[in-house]
Amino acid sequence: MKYAIYRIHYGLDHLGKSLDSIVNHVDKIFVFWSKQPWYKECKNLPPMSENVGEFCKKYSKVTVFEREYDQPDNQFKKMYDEICAYYPRPHQVLMMEPDMVWGDEIKEIWNIKEKEMSFYQIEFWKTDEWYIKRNRQGPTLWNGAPDRTQKGCWNTRDLAHPTIRCYNYGFCLSKEVMLYKHEVAIQSSKYYRDSQPSVEWYEKKWLNWTPETEDLEISENYKHYIKRAEPWHYPK
Repeated sequence: MKYAIYRIHYGLDHLGKSLDSIVNHVDKIFVFWSKQPWYKECKNLPPMSENVGEFCKKYSKVTVFEREYDQPDNQFKKMYDEICAYYPRPHQVLMMEPDMVWGDEIKEIWNIKEKEMSFYQIEFWKTDEWYIKRNRQGPTLWNGAPDRTQKGCWNTRDLAHPTIRCYNYGFCLSKEVMLYKHEVAIQSSKYYRDSQPSVEWYEKKWLNWTPETEDLEISENYKHYIKRAEPWHYPK
């Protein structure tokens, strides 16, 4: 039995593409939808009108749970435990976010024997014709029950497969959703002890980006970490 678990607050831009990339490789998909940011003190946010529950009705394998959380830590473990209270325990579970999309590499992951294995991502920038170079963990496969999950899908930092990667469209959102994402990050970063995002990032680095734009990292203290976007060519 193979499950996939998603968490989503915003991001219908690529959820369909993500679901389509895994739906034929799992038995059930569970989507945990939060209508509010984890940090409940966010104020004056741009409007957001996405309806994840309605969107997912066209997928027979998908079950949507409406749940609110106030902390990102260990969310996926809590989701897994809730699922197992109502459904049979899976042999394998793939933990995902709505901007993560698999190619043919998903066929290879189910043969992995380690209890936990995450996968680095090819992160597109604005469109899938550009990408940024960095090793950032993304989806995580668990064989059996997860021990714990950190802020992301994974538990063990830097435990990632050396060659299998998925695609990430987190910087390819609509202007409205990216503005919302940026504003939530600014307001919640101190509460979660994350690096403070640059206030000017949305307009200067993303909205008005050109191929010559440099220092694309959103975090103020690490803005030189991503020098610039580079052209992407899919492997033949």
